[in-house]
Amino acid sequence: MSQQDNINRRIFESLGEDLPQTIAQAIQEAANRAIQDVKDGLVTGPNATGALRDSIEAIVDESTLTLGIRMLDYGYFQNYGVTGTKNTKTQFGVPQVVKDVLAPSRGDTYSFNPDNMAIGGDLPFGVRVSIHQKGLDAKGFLNIEAFTQRVADYVNENLEL
Repeated sequence: MSQQDNINRRIFESLGEDLPQTIAQAIQEAANRAIQDVKDGLVTGPNATGALRDSIEAIVDESTLTLGIRMLDYGYFQNYGVTGTKNTKTQFGVPQVVKDVLAPSRGDTYSFNPDNMAIGGDLPFGVRVSIHQKGLDAKGFLNIEAFTQRVADYVNENLEL
């Protein structure tokens, strides 16, 4: 074997050493970056605990290479908005991928049940009644299509390096 053949063999054997071990790891790293972008863009009020922000995470199933997003359930209602029983708030339609996990009770948007007087939870009764009547404005901090595109861009960026 010539010296050039040895050099070519060493170059060929070293290809990919700097790439992530699996494509699933590359997707997970890109998804984590995209999740951080979402968290950085989240606008919170003065009484925010950070629980929702801390709960948002991306999960990659290594066997199927599928990407999912997990967060506290109320995050979906905050993101897409909820129509109140007496007022309509700004809402976004719930995409099918979210409906598969947390479907609206009817239609394409979340709404409070008019048969109830208040929402549940630890807030004072008057506040729970007010939220039930007025609804929740959509915050729109997580757009699934934009998130997916951002992950793809980050994966491509890493592969170009």
